[in-house]
Amino acid sequence: MEKRKMEGTFKIESKVFDSKTLLTIMKIMEKGVIKSVESVVKEGKESMIVSAKDRDGRCLAMKIYKTLHCDFKSRWKYLVLDPRFKNIKKERRAVVNNWCKREFKNLKKAYESGVNCPQPILFKENVLVMTFIGENCIPAPRLIDIDLNKSQIEDIYSKILNEIKKLFHAGIIHSDLSPYNVLILYDQPYLIDFSQAITKNHPLANEWLERDVKNINRYFSKFGLQTKNLNEIIG
Repeated sequence: MEKRKMEGTFKIESKVFDSKTLLTIMKIMEKGVIKSVESVVKEGKESMIVSAKDRDGRCLAMKIYKTLHCDFKSRWKYLVLDPRFKNIKKERRAVVNNWCKREFKNLKKAYESGVNCPQPILFKENVLVMTFIGENCIPAPRLIDIDLNKSQIEDIYSKILNEIKKLFHAGIIHSDLSPYNVLILYDQPYLIDFSQAITKNHPLANEWLERDVKNINRYFSKFGLQTKNLNEIIG
């Protein structure tokens, strides 16, 4: 493996502190999906986003779920409520890997249903590879971080509601939607962070859908916009 690749992956290892994760990334590279690892884009308590490039130089996003610093017991309780993952073992790596698998499945369903979101490419163990929302490996800004002018406010709000509606009709509830989980690129909203998304038959689906809508409405109501309730959105 060329030096640049190795340097990039070892930088990731130093942050994740997990040799198995490094091995997983190297296996993904060996498959030819990723040619080089670029830099850390965002790091949270339980996961990090790393930019990478494919053989054609296109930027990809690699989401790495941390295995050493996650509250896997809480995640396990959350996972087993999902009918798709009710038989998961209460073991750290199994929980983390299935959390990754869950986001892949959610993204795949959303993307195939026409929702503006990253296109998932593959997942392996605790690593998810997807398209990069941004330009030149620089991420698009979050909704919370941009200054909307008057003409944008109603337009962006309407578009986000349409994404919620498309997601609902695809049978998925985001469950963690807020101005922090919406990227804006060329005046188009892209929903991200689908790890907590659930199916419509989840016991808390209605409650969490209502919460998603309230989070978005709360943000846009600050601009004096007349917001819509759930029934008006879903139809």
